[in-house]
Amino acid sequence: METTQSRLSGTRDYAGGEAIALRQARASLEGVFQRYGYGLIDPPILEHAGPFLDRSGEDIRRRMYIFSDPGGQEVCLRPELTIPACRAWLQGRSAETSARLAYMGPAFRYDPPGDAQYRQFYQAGVELIGEAPRAAADAEVLALSLEALEAGGVTDLAVTIGDNAIIEAFISGLAVDDASKARLRRIASRLDAPARLAALARARGSSAPEHDELARLLSSIGGDRAETLLTEVFALVDLRHVGGRTPQEIVERLVTRTSQASFEGISAELIEGIAALLKIGGAPEKAMKTIADHFKALGIRLDAGILDESAERLSLLAVYRGRSDDIAFHVGMHRELGYYTGFVFEVHARSSRAIGHLVGGGRYDNLLQALGAGTPTPAVGFAIDVDRVLRATKAAEAPVPDAILIAEEGVRADAVARAAAALRAAGWNVETDFSQASEQAALRAAAKRKIPFAVLIAKEDARKRSVRIRRLSERVAQAVPLSALAGFVAETKR
Repeated sequence: METTQSRLSGTRDYAGGEAIALRQARASLEGVFQRYGYGLIDPPILEHAGPFLDRSGEDIRRRMYIFSDPGGQEVCLRPELTIPACRAWLQGRSAETSARLAYMGPAFRYDPPGDAQYRQFYQAGVELIGEAPRAAADAEVLALSLEALEAGGVTDLAVTIGDNAIIEAFISGLAVDDASKARLRRIASRLDAPARLAALARARGSSAPEHDELARLLSSIGGDRAETLLTEVFALVDLRHVGGRTPQEIVERLVTRTSQASFEGISAELIEGIAALLKIGGAPEKAMKTIADHFKALGIRLDAGILDESAERLSLLAVYRGRSDDIAFHVGMHRELGYYTGFVFEVHARSSRAIGHLVGGGRYDNLLQALGAGTPTPAVGFAIDVDRVLRATKAAEAPVPDAILIAEEGVRADAVARAAAALRAAGWNVETDFSQASEQAALRAAAKRKIPFAVLIAKEDARKRSVRIRRLSERVAQAVPLSALAGFVAETKR
């Protein structure tokens, strides 16, 4: 039953072990970031909505928390930290042309209940701005992300990399108009791009009417916007089924017809070629050869520098790591943020793939200029989903004190406080049991929680200013004067 005190779905309370694990993760990650020379930055949670709406991609835009403040400005809770970090650097820089920035803090995206995602989640990451050559910067950032995860306790890492420059080179090489190329880029950037392109290729070979006014009208506003418009119209009229088809199926068919009307200059073979290119993946060296062969077979020129840069990036990563990591290359690797321009990557824990990727990042050479840099500024970075890292490492278990102090009934409160203070001063984390349960019951409860030591204090012990300390794995307690506790505690830590 929901009450006024119920937590909002998709959020979480950090308490006890989870709060400690979050704090430790922050310290661990920031330590690695600083070791690589990245300075910490802490942008505000509240930002102008415009930059995110313009640059983040449709998937993120749909899930943003946007509202107008009392002054009439359209603002948002930041959905990620790359744009805020870049905006802060641009606003605060003087003559600097490069920067290494690191951050950790909450971000906000809506997820429907039941998606096993959080509306508020912690994100840590870095941004390397203005450094060249690109392959060296990319390798540094990828190496840093892997070392940060390992410092956080995740060791079974699997890396997937891609390069948006490959699909861009293919589409740029097509003999179609710029508008058609732009629409193909939008389709290729979607998670379901292969299926959409396959449907488009089938439509190109069909005997559909050459002139479809609805398709041409929708085409004029672009496939993505057409899909959004149709979905919202169907929702407004509460359309459930037409001719046995769901609204989503109808939208898909109409958008396919829209795309068909938009690409009259491109053959079904080349559309299928884009879909096939997006599916190429596997071990990097083998994937690169397959990519080169695919371009050649379809008569599209591929700049050899793109593949050479990928090979150099991997070679430099191996130098950083001192070994070869588990790496796969996939042309169609999808990143939900819309500002990536080249190299992209994700990192999973092999034993926890169901959690999703722990790190995502890549190169975004156009973002800084769009935010006001004035000139193109190369940049690359990544973000770590800290909540997923904690789940992957199971680091958020409840904290266990070094000892529990159990006082006999009737022992004065000042004697209990004196003993507890002496133990804490000696270096132990001590919990005091005020339950007034029997000694045996208290010991059983402490053993169940795996607390290492029980400190017993009876009236006679209080009078002598001493305690009896028992290791829970043993049956005998040892009497120790309060004045000797520092030495006893020190001995247990050896």
